[in-house]
Amino acid sequence: MAYTSVTDALALLFEVSTPINDVEICSLHHCAGRTLAETLTTNSPIPRFDRAAMDGYAVQSHDLPGELTVMGTIGAGDTPSMECDSGHAYRIFTGAPLPPGADAVVEQEQAIAANGLVRIDSPVKLGRNISLAGSEFAVDTVVLRRGQRLGPVHIGLIATLGLNSVRVLRKPRVLLVTTGSELVLPGSSLPSAHIYDANRFVLTAWLEAAGAQVTALPIVPDMPGLFISELHQALASVPGFDMVVTTGGVSVGDKDDVIQSLREHSRLLFWRADMHPGKSIAGSVVDNVPILSLSGNPGAAMTSWIVLGVPWLAHMHHGRLRQEIVFGRLIDGFPKATRETRYLRTRIIADETGTTFDLNLPQQSDLLSSYAAADAFAIIPHGTPPIAPGTAITGLRTPGLGSTALSWDPNEKEEN
Repeated sequence: MAYTSVTDALALLFEVSTPINDVEICSLHHCAGRTLAETLTTNSPIPRFDRAAMDGYAVQSHDLPGELTVMGTIGAGDTPSMECDSGHAYRIFTGAPLPPGADAVVEQEQAIAANGLVRIDSPVKLGRNISLAGSEFAVDTVVLRRGQRLGPVHIGLIATLGLNSVRVLRKPRVLLVTTGSELVLPGSSLPSAHIYDANRFVLTAWLEAAGAQVTALPIVPDMPGLFISELHQALASVPGFDMVVTTGGVSVGDKDDVIQSLREHSRLLFWRADMHPGKSIAGSVVDNVPILSLSGNPGAAMTSWIVLGVPWLAHMHHGRLRQEIVFGRLIDGFPKATRETRYLRTRIIADETGTTFDLNLPQQSDLLSSYAAADAFAIIPHGTPPIAPGTAITGLRTPGLGSTALSWDPNEKEEN
């Protein structure tokens, strides 16, 4: 059967989803991980005044080399009361405003001071060690745009603007449903042939890190009709969910009740995508709420969540993931023919010989452990025969995978 491409699957999810437009006022202390709901511009230059970038002496550069009279000391927060005339200097500290007339700061290591005089034996360029007013942002500069996920640096920029709170988007309300008669919650005794429900916790952590508000149903056993009944009840009893994420029950087995129920009781957008692991995935709409249904295998669920779920969540925040295409060569090759596009967990190694992909990680669909060591996905397109060592391929580094922090930028299409 023909599988839905990742691009088409995302387009179908975006088409039936309404990005969050509700706005909240959020203190700067609590807005890490939230998404900005307004565009912020400067109403004054930043820095707001010319200031010293180092401890040293404020001077007129044309006086040097030479000996100057020290007229006083200027510290951070001081306001200079006199100009720095030719032949004069001011002792100055990092961050202090430059006195009028000075056009350079000579670092103290280059100066010899004694008896109210300072001698500088080398010429100094105009503007040395000065942070000019507006050198970071001029007046009326856009600093951050609506749809920007706020990380530590963004919060610092907001503080630089003098704001102690900003308008952010309401947290998306997400219903999480894990299914499978074999699942048991961690902390409980583990009966024979059962496993702990890892998907519930890894997805909750992903969602909450992305600023979502998660409601998780109790584990739904594999019983005909139970999933759709529990789903309808949850959506009716707590109105206002923006999206639903489910795991398990979307393959081709007789007990895959999720996909059977979605075929009968939903607007099914797609089933099975061109990706491995994670091809068992469905997009649908139930009671006007969009649903992404992932595999129950933790490794497969993780791949499809990163490839489809995270971009979908960014879209709900009016954002767009800044994914990076990486070009490199396979160290050991890949011995299998590829029916669906493979997303292989890989380490990226960059050295003097170039960039290589190390696939020496567990690739099974039921394993999570390789995600703790992976930097990116190595992409092998569908229809590719076995690949020899040294073959050039492309990789995908995506925010949130490996050491790359989860983040997104404002959606450029919305800005235009």
